[in-house]
Amino acid sequence: MKKPFVSLFLAVPLLFSAVPASAGGGAALHFEPGRSALVVTDPQNDFLREDGKLYGLLKDNLARLDTVANLERLMQAAKAGGYLFAVDPLVYGALDGQWTQAGALQRQLLDMGALRRDAAGGGDFYARFKPYIDDPATVVVAPHKLYGPESNDLIYQLRSRGIDTVVLAGLVANLCVDSHLRALMENGFRVYVVKDAVGAPGEAAYQAALVNFGMIANGVLSTAEAVAALRR
Repeated sequence: MKKPFVSLFLAVPLLFSAVPASAGGGAALHFEPGRSALVVTDPQNDFLREDGKLYGLLKDNLARLDTVANLERLMQAAKAGGYLFAVDPLVYGALDGQWTQAGALQRQLLDMGALRRDAAGGGDFYARFKPYIDDPATVVVAPHKLYGPESNDLIYQLRSRGIDTVVLAGLVANLCVDSHLRALMENGFRVYVVKDAVGAPGEAAYQAALVNFGMIANGVLSTAEAVAALRR
């Protein structure tokens, strides 16, 4: 009798991840300018540029999803619709390497000099996105140092502008995007994750992220669905 129950339990995440997002009651989803924001994590060279220190881990998933083009479509839609666009980067400074309690992956990133804002430019924003990020209306929050926004001012910046709904995308799906999703949900935001505007280090990591997105978020959208919902 236990085997059918176990099989059903294991299938639950897949069922959750397949549930489409809507505004409720079957109505088409629509975001409200002034209350909704696009939040993109880590749109930086080390993840997205071919010579980036972490690009090799993500390149297959980025190519399959067409992540860069989808992120740009989201940025364009947010700007055109008058939505807040917030960027939350992962950046390490020269002294961060002295931390004594860094986690395993964090220690590797520090030791390899990844995501630094220096002459190498690995922590700088990806050039294709700079016109949207350099816009004075874009909010670039203080860098986070691990995976979620607990160590920076993202939540304050959103709340102080009356934001209660977030469209979430960026890098890396199973780490920073997942952690931001959890933190934002814990703080009372509605969160919709854009599943093809992320990137992950391999298909297994991407599928793991999708399971969590489907179980935690208010909705999981494609870029086309998110762009349609951002239109005024």
